[in-house]
Amino acid sequence: MANKSNLSGCFNILNRNGLVWFVEQYAIPASLHPILPEKDKAIYPFVPGKIGVYTRMLITVHLSQMNPFGLAKVCQFELACRSLDSDPDLDVFQAIYKLNRSGDWYTFEVWKKNACCYSWITTSLKDWKDRFFLVDDQCVPAEMTWRLKRSSLPLPLPEDFVFNRDLYVALIKEAGRVQKFPEHILVMGRISTIWSEPEYYPTLKWNEEVTGLKEALRLKSFDSTELDIRATRTPKGDPPYLTTIKENLYPIREPVAATGQ
Repeated sequence: MANKSNLSGCFNILNRNGLVWFVEQYAIPASLHPILPEKDKAIYPFVPGKIGVYTRMLITVHLSQMNPFGLAKVCQFELACRSLDSDPDLDVFQAIYKLNRSGDWYTFEVWKKNACCYSWITTSLKDWKDRFFLVDDQCVPAEMTWRLKRSSLPLPLPEDFVFNRDLYVALIKEAGRVQKFPEHILVMGRISTIWSEPEYYPTLKWNEEVTGLKEALRLKSFDSTELDIRATRTPKGDPPYLTTIKENLYPIREPVAATGQ
């Protein structure tokens, strides 16, 4: 049996139907040419021009090396910033989180236990290391490099490190839960573009009262019957909501730039 901490010993078991479902569910562009890896091929070394994407799902670490817990914290941080009417702030993220190893993978851990921007996260997640597929590497920055085991971890921040302390304090005060967020919440937080109502924008009601993203992130579950997921018509003259989202997205590079070498 492969060592569960050994990336090179974890091979994909996702089948073709699983790949098709994932591509359709998350609207992965066909232009990124999602494919399954060859049998008995680990996620790294990469096929030239490709990167690996785990189906369970940045600061000096490759996307394909980040475990789901680390990615979930990134997602929750971005949502939390949006809930406070702020753009995600990389300096504040670095003030809260440090990069750490987890076997052959990496994750993010808080510098201080009493300075955490989430109140809860699951501690167990099974069967993710052997479920992945490949997409063209043009969807990530060209400078995103693979960390080797001999690569040193980032040093602690200097005492004079400058960051937005007001946002830092607010994120800790309004700490929400790291959990599986419904697509509606991801669209509200301008992370997802899976939205089929061009003339509307996503809203929420809790107990018949309009509520915002900040309150929603503190909910213990999004399955409650008291939560009403809604869509509200965009005011006349305002741009379509998806236009606002797409302004925040990383642009996919031209195929000619993705050499994989």
